[in-house]
Amino acid sequence: MPLLFSRLSAITYPMPHNRVVPSRAIIGLLLTLFLISAVGCALLPWKKSPSPYTKEQLARLSDKDIYVIDGEKYVKVAKGIDEKGNVQCAYVKVDRYLAGEVEPLSPEKEKLKKEEEVKGVEQETKVGTAAAEVRELERRETPTARVKLLKNPYLKRKIAVLPFEDRTTFTLQKFGETIADRLANRMETKVFTCLVMDHETVRLALAKAGLTPADLKDPAKAKVLNKALGVQGVIVGTIYGPFVSTTAPATEGEEKVSAAIVRIDANFIDAAQGRLVRKFSATNPVADSEEFGVLCEEKAKYRAIDMVIDQIMAQVIDDINSMDWLTRIAVVEGNTVYLNAGYQTGLKKGDLLEVYSAGDLNGTKPIGRVQVSKLFGIDAAVAQVIQGRVQVDAVVKPPPQG
Repeated sequence: MPLLFSRLSAITYPMPHNRVVPSRAIIGLLLTLFLISAVGCALLPWKKSPSPYTKEQLARLSDKDIYVIDGEKYVKVAKGIDEKGNVQCAYVKVDRYLAGEVEPLSPEKEKLKKEEEVKGVEQETKVGTAAAEVRELERRETPTARVKLLKNPYLKRKIAVLPFEDRTTFTLQKFGETIADRLANRMETKVFTCLVMDHETVRLALAKAGLTPADLKDPAKAKVLNKALGVQGVIVGTIYGPFVSTTAPATEGEEKVSAAIVRIDANFIDAAQGRLVRKFSATNPVADSEEFGVLCEEKAKYRAIDMVIDQIMAQVIDDINSMDWLTRIAVVEGNTVYLNAGYQTGLKKGDLLEVYSAGDLNGTKPIGRVQVSKLFGIDAAVAQVIQGRVQVDAVVKPPPQG
């Protein structure tokens, strides 16, 4: 460093108006900048800060799974064992866990709890054996079967889920279409016996007949969808909510909590017959919709909506499965007919189908028979008449089973 100073001391720099600046001034300026930068680096955020936890707390967390959710640290703890023997876990804020507010279930307690549950099940089994034997005897003595077998499970019933009427007047956000979309998507993935129709396709078919989705409050008008698209079932309804309640944090460090409630009143309509099959309602348990932290209001809304959708689907699935599959003849060209069902519905080339008059929905007296010769479009088929005479709107069904 002295060598550097000695060299710099001999250097001068030209300045305007024939002025010169000694090298010592330059060196002083550089030293000042160096000190300022050193102090600044000490204050920057990447400086390593001490851990907020003590050694004992770190030891307690060393074998735990830690997750960061919405910027907060959570620890995964076991809460119990379900009836299938699976360990149920919960996510608890690290501070709450370290404060002892939530006690994880130890392996010993898990084993003891499982043994108690097994004993309870064994006791219930002993008590219920006699009742089960009586029920079995009653079942054998009953002359009529109580279980209805699903007919033609490989053929999907076309279902139209229409936007729900939103009766929540004091909020700007409307959930009628959102619930219809989420219900349709859930049914597509969970109910293998149904094919949910595209909203726009349904809307255009109704518009062509001079109707809107709201007009289907009258079940008789649903026949339009059956004749035009082969739709067998229609779900329409009304939504109230979601209504959200949010609790502000009581102390610093806590999170706000939101819970929501939704109610849906819905109708399931048989589109072929134009009649109301069933009315049902669904409301979610408020406590099960709780969400914490950032965006907890929105999260609670959609959690409540999904719970109600699951209830609706559970109630309507039996009605869908109990329907006898059918479609309609859309066009007749000589011995060639076009059907409102195809690949997506489950038809295959070579399938034989019975034809009934337009009003014979139960299939009591066939008037002809057709055989599928080609599948085309999104969900349509071409068939050849091999027996009888058929007409537009005639009902087409699989041959009677066994």
